[in-house]
Amino acid sequence: MRGKDMKYRLFLLLSLFAWQACDVKDKGNYDYTPLNGVTITFANEEANQTLEKGIDTLRIHPTVKGDIYGENEENYEYKWFFCSGKEHEHTVVGTSKDLEWPVSFHPGSYSLYFQVIDKSTGLEWITSTGVTVFSELTQGWLVLGELPDKEVRMDMVVSKPRQGKGDTLVFIENIFDNSELHLKGARGLIFTGYRSVKVPAVQLYLMTDDRDFRLTWGNNFWPVAEFHEFSAVEEQEVSRETPRIRDMFPRQANVNYSLGNTMRSYTSRGVVTDCAIYMTTIGYDNSETYVNAMNHYGDKKFFKPYPMAFVQLGTRPTGNIYPLFYDMDGECFVKPNAVYGSNATQCQKLADKQGDPFPWNQYGRTIVYGENLRNSTMDNYCNCVALMKDKEGEDINYYVYEFRPGSKSVFGTMLYDPVKSAGFTIDKTVAVDFDKATHYTFISSGKVVLYSVGATLYAYNYAYKTVTSMDMGADICCIDADIMKGMNVFWLATYDEGSQKGELKYMGVDGTQTPILAVDDEVGFPVTMKIKDVEWKYGEDPAEEEPEVGENK
Repeated sequence: MRGKDMKYRLFLLLSLFAWQACDVKDKGNYDYTPLNGVTITFANEEANQTLEKGIDTLRIHPTVKGDIYGENEENYEYKWFFCSGKEHEHTVVGTSKDLEWPVSFHPGSYSLYFQVIDKSTGLEWITSTGVTVFSELTQGWLVLGELPDKEVRMDMVVSKPRQGKGDTLVFIENIFDNSELHLKGARGLIFTGYRSVKVPAVQLYLMTDDRDFRLTWGNNFWPVAEFHEFSAVEEQEVSRETPRIRDMFPRQANVNYSLGNTMRSYTSRGVVTDCAIYMTTIGYDNSETYVNAMNHYGDKKFFKPYPMAFVQLGTRPTGNIYPLFYDMDGECFVKPNAVYGSNATQCQKLADKQGDPFPWNQYGRTIVYGENLRNSTMDNYCNCVALMKDKEGEDINYYVYEFRPGSKSVFGTMLYDPVKSAGFTIDKTVAVDFDKATHYTFISSGKVVLYSVGATLYAYNYAYKTVTSMDMGADICCIDADIMKGMNVFWLATYDEGSQKGELKYMGVDGTQTPILAVDDEVGFPVTMKIKDVEWKYGEDPAEEEPEVGENK
């Protein structure tokens, strides 16, 4: 009992101490001083501006209002800065409330931050807006042509974004210096398309009768090297002649994606030369090595390839490409023996079935022209077309083959075999002078083929067998479908040999059954060369860049 009594007394004593410790008067100060809250706003027209490097000045006049100090600027410190890189380096471009900064950054999309510091409390407020920078030649259409003496010249239709006003098109001459190379005989341009995550894999090639050069593709278009010097092509087993590039595949992608992401694949690529076909995998260092010419059937008897690859276009950047080629010696369509880059070492012939809309293996027919359409944003559903004709006979007929070369499924789990979509015979009683045409181009939005005879442009619907024509005023020297503005628009160039003058026009095709041709009267440029090719180009080449003044401070 005594032990329990001691424990009880000890408990009471401890409780007393605890009560005394808690019986302390609160002598704190409850007179709080409100803090100054700050609200920052930008005018709508000053947020997310698009500006030209070296020409425009970024001007922003923000409203900074405090709950207590109002718009008293003396109470605040200001800082404008861009943030970039993994280390979040800041480039300060202003320290006053209103910003006026001559644009000097390389073209691209940036985030601009505005920081306000309350001097009385040291508290900070920050907000941001987007800034898009472009240069004169960042985006637009490269225009390749030749002068009367066959010397190559390159101009450009520049697309300049303007704040809230859409794009302004400007024609700029002589963007490529040919004064030392004196290249003659313009053939065409190849631009692989642009991807911001794979800029080193972007390539631009200029093809001429003399030589084929890889060019820088930003603002200067400097020659880098000839094709055979740069891409490590090994073609000695096929031919002793210098390799000449005729196609690099896949070409640029669908119009419905975006101007800055037109590269169809940045994992696999291929080339077609005069004598060979190669497929490769782009290395981690962005290298491309083309070995093991595959235009044979395992016997190393190389056939002459048609100078293009049939590839489904679309938007998927990492999907494997599964092209078809055309054997000019055997007069047949063939496929690679593998779907992945350098694993493709030879070709395989395709089998025909009774009742097919057209044959893969031709009997008495040959290819005239081929094109990869952009009739869908999904590569699985994009068609390719080939214009064929009889090789002999009193009455030469022409045919259109529509097909899909084959691709992996949306989930990448299976491979679709080449599919014959449809076959058509050109009605020459409707499509007059079709056999006399000098240029052909297919329209992706419908079953329409454009063709030209002299100064006359024809639009023939090969499904409904209807035709429309238009006199363009001078001989037509180029027709190129446009990949950027839509699936039914195209560039057309004319040239008069006598006056040595021509015109570049922008046109479209409408109509469900009978084609309707239309000229965009707001887009047209006089030219002084015979145009051979028009190719969309976007982006800045890192090989041309110089260090920015004031960056990463």
